[in-house]
Amino acid sequence: MKEGQMRNLFITMLAVGLLGITNVQAQNRISRHQLDITTGVSCHFQSGKSWISLSPVPAANFTYTFYVFPHWGLFSSMGATLMIREGNGDNLRKPYKNDHFIEKAYDLDDDTGPSMAFGVAYRLNKPVWDVQLRLGYYLIGAEEHDSFFYIKEKNSNVVRTVDFDQTFSVEPGGFVSALQTSVMLSRRIWRKIHLSVEAKYISPFERATQTFEKRNLLTGEVEDAYLKRVRVHYLEVACGISWHL
Repeated sequence: MKEGQMRNLFITMLAVGLLGITNVQAQNRISRHQLDITTGVSCHFQSGKSWISLSPVPAANFTYTFYVFPHWGLFSSMGATLMIREGNGDNLRKPYKNDHFIEKAYDLDDDTGPSMAFGVAYRLNKPVWDVQLRLGYYLIGAEEHDSFFYIKEKNSNVVRTVDFDQTFSVEPGGFVSALQTSVMLSRRIWRKIHLSVEAKYISPFERATQTFEKRNLLTGEVEDAYLKRVRVHYLEVACGISWHL
């Protein structure tokens, strides 16, 4: 699913829900519609040695929930990371710094871009506090990270290339399917406006592929190489404002 299709689907679902808000409010005092705007940080974790920085990056999300029943509903959301998640290029080059000259090093870092999710929600209502649990199907932009550099031993004239690459199987700009679970705690601060805090866990169904290659430029021989699959995870923590309509 392309970015434009994701955006159109989200807008359609939001528009259908908003059109019914007025009628539902007149019929039922219990809020049936919920709009959430949150900002926070997104953290990246993965199995094995990480070739991507674990430093958090800012993220923002907009979520609409329609409660079909008093406690059960459907949600859709759209979000994005607001900065590129950097690779671990400096750490990957560190083992070569003592006895090698390093030249022409570059790091290619591609952010996750927009994301979209939809699924089911359950809420527990209290006079002031609300707790909401969400389980959904999540689409996230596939991150790509590449670190490439030349090395030359200090007592030799042989030049080698070293390449670290981590990708998903989808094309650049594509989206990876994932499972989303989240919990949101909100407190009413004025009429239908709530202050909310949310923790969200995202687990892509597909494993990322790490490839490493060290090649001798004089002979063209690949002296060392490997490929492995790693499990990637994301954790988002955010706060914001919720409207219970």
